[in-house]
Amino acid sequence: MGLSYAKHCENTHSNTELSYFTASIATVFCLATVIGNFLVCLAIVRDPFGNMKTPFHYFLLSLSGTDLLVGLLLDPTTIFVHIREARGTLNKGDISWDFQMLHMLYFILSTASVLTLAALTADRYVSVTSPVKYKTKITCKRAIVTSVIIWVAALGFSLLYFKVDFFLYSFIFANTAVLSTFFILLFTHRSILRHLRNRSNYWRDRRAVENTIPEKQKSAKKIKNIKQERKVARALLIVLLTFLVSFVPVCGITYLLNFCLSCNCMLVHWLRDIQALFVCLNSAVNPYLYAWRFPQFRKAFLKLLHLK
Repeated sequence: MGLSYAKHCENTHSNTELSYFTASIATVFCLATVIGNFLVCLAIVRDPFGNMKTPFHYFLLSLSGTDLLVGLLLDPTTIFVHIREARGTLNKGDISWDFQMLHMLYFILSTASVLTLAALTADRYVSVTSPVKYKTKITCKRAIVTSVIIWVAALGFSLLYFKVDFFLYSFIFANTAVLSTFFILLFTHRSILRHLRNRSNYWRDRRAVENTIPEKQKSAKKIKNIKQERKVARALLIVLLTFLVSFVPVCGITYLLNFCLSCNCMLVHWLRDIQALFVCLNSAVNPYLYAWRFPQFRKAFLKLLHLK
């Protein structure tokens, strides 16, 4: 048993039904991804109510921009390659080039998305645990610089793909970027919710013993702000849980592709396509989670679409 067992299936053809199935699902994802993420990016850039020029929203813009590129580049490439595969216009030489282009887009955008999610969570963590430091240290300019660094890192890491095959790089990606991000998300969100709970209890207890109206008003304002932060934390938690729902199967499939000795090439092609579709699914779902959980985005969408 060794890594990248499925490599021998790279230059074999998938069956026609699977190729058309993958292209069809990718088409649906493409439409949903482009429309949803374009609206999110437009809402942040246009900022119709003047409340989205914050580091948090710039990180969301970076994540939505990455997801938008999935819809503009990765999904159409997936459709194009699998339709060619279904029609039998790919020969063994073509498979290497077409799928190399598809795989590079897949790894670059996945890495950028994973790292941006980690940065987004770190932003919320500092905001909750060190609010004074957050206001002075975490600026919009630094959020933009961090996003650029993330993209440079995503491009650099993905070049490793040319040194190894798709299946081995998928294994490396699953055990580094995805797993490390998972533990970051788990640790930070537990800390965020714990800090918010402690702060809320503190101000409630303080309000109960205060005597003057100004003091009570100050405590009430603090409690209201904490409730808003908790809503944002819960909304972001749902986005992160969706990320896990998408990428946990990706990691599981990666292990199968590298260690399954009894998997024939037909099963390998199914696993390969399902793995890619799970990544595309995450990019398609994210913007609708924002619209569902963040009132700011709901109001901005209605304003931009001229709806009541």
